[in-house]
Formats: sequence, C-alpha cells, structure tokens
Amino acid sequence: MDEGIEFSDESDTNSREALSIKEIVLRQIRKIGDISCKEFTEGYWEKKPVKTGGGIVFTKIYHEDVREAYCNAVDFLIDIVYPMGDSGLKEYLEDVEGFKDKITKSKDKDSDKIPRKDKEEDKSDDEMEINKKLKLKRQTFRQINIMFEANNFWKGSKGYNE
Repeated sequence: MDEGIEFSDESDTNSREALSIKEIVLRQIRKIGDISCKEFTEGYWEKKPVKTGGGIVFTKIYHEDVREAYCNAVDFLIDIVYPMGDSGLKEYLEDVEGFKDKITKSKDKDSDKIPRKDKEEDKSDDEMEINKKLKLKRQTFRQINIMFEANNFWKGSKGYNE
C-alpha cells in the first residue's frame, strides 16, 4: 500500500529538477576544491578512551587519507567528462593516465612466493606511490580545466562569470 511516500535526494535542494552535466561537473569541482583546501595527510587510526560503567574501553576512529580522497575525486571527474572530452584530453588520458591499458587478472601462481619487504619499506614505497599518484591527478585536473577553457564549456552557465 503506497501512502504517498516520496523519496528524494536530501543533498539536492530541488530534487524534482534534473541536473545538467555542467551542474554535475561543477558540484564535483566544488568537492575537489573542498578537498584541496585541506592538508594532504595520510590516513590513520586514532584510539580514544571512552569511560563506561565498569571501566574504560578504547574506540578506534579512522581519519581518511586526504590524498587518496583527492585522487578519487579527480578520477570521478575524469569518468564524468571523458565521453565529452576533446581529442587533446583523450590523448592526454591515454598517454599519461593509461586509459588504453586493459585491466587483466593476474594469473601468476607464484605471486604469493615473492618475498615480502618489512613494514617500513612497504610504508615508504606506498608513500612514494601515493605522492606520485597525487601529482599525476593534479596535472590531470589542470588538463581537464584546460579542455573546459579551450572548448568554452562554461559559456552560458549560470553562476560562471568571466
């Protein structure tokens, strides 16, 4: 029995209107801007003592890796704009981001026999990888914005003034 229950997206002030691709892109750019205003810190767990009736219990709270959040936000923007991207952007994404590379499953049965590095070496390797990834995503974000400007993407968008 449907008693007039409606579902709406609470993040949207007027959920009855369809969003244009420009509005979706602008929202994503706003999210990227918000993340960019934070310090690019790595994720970490924080233990906090909580007093309970009979003692103290420790709770663990995870603080997100802001660098990964930035990279993920740019990846989502890439996913949104790729179909409408110009040849320059698509060439950049293929050459630099590896968009032509196919995803394949590893069939190497001996991969579990590879000797593991100690945790400190793993951490420094991971740190170097995320810093490379972050630098790449920042360059890619700039390339997307160059494409927007070159194609006059924002022309006619409300709230965008030159």
